[in-house]
Amino acid sequence: MSVTGPAETGAILSKQAIAVEKGDTVLDVLKRATRAAKVQMEYSGEGAGAYVSGIGNVYQFDEGPGSGWLYSVGGEFPSKSAGAVKVEPGDVIEWRYTLDYGDDLGAPSAQQGGG
Repeated sequence: MSVTGPAETGAILSKQAIAVEKGDTVLDVLKRATRAAKVQMEYSGEGAGAYVSGIGNVYQFDEGPGSGWLYSVGGEFPSKSAGAVKVEPGDVIEWRYTLDYGDDLGAPSAQQGGG
């Protein structure tokens, strides 16, 4: 798993292996990784209603109206909340900060879903 902020911030969490437990979601893995690294992370809601608003003190809208956190699993950007997407051991999870609703990251459906 890795977390990359906007250009001036760069890597917040470098790529690392995180233990995945049966039933874990992308959000569970993010919570475990940020807690272990003592990196600030803020989210609201649970399950399909969970939304990650800040990681490493970088928040949604900090860089403009289309900015915020998106994640991918295996290079794909799910259109579901991170609290609703289950992960398996070996899945590659990347959290990236978008400046333009995900268009800058190649995530065409980012306006409908995301973090």
